[in-house]
Amino acid sequence: MKTAVVRARVPEELKKNFEAVAASHEMNLSHVIRMLMTQYVEQEKKKIRRHEETLEALEDIECGRVVAGEEVMSWLASWGDEDEPEPPR
Repeated sequence: MKTAVVRARVPEELKKNFEAVAASHEMNLSHVIRMLMTQYVEQEKKKIRRHEETLEALEDIECGRVVAGEEVMSWLASWGDEDEPEPPR
């Protein structure tokens, strides 16, 4: 895996606290920063995906592609019954 150096200016107190926390977990700064960057990127990808799904859902609503709540609740109430119907569409 190819790596790159990342530099950032942070307050001195934050750096000291960060180093102390990393050391308390017996982790080096590079590992912790890599872990945090990975988590941040994944979190942002999820936000983007949720936003796209929301836009799709709003488009479905505008186009009338919806199922009445009563139909959904009736279907949910039938779960486990021998004659459970297909999900509403």
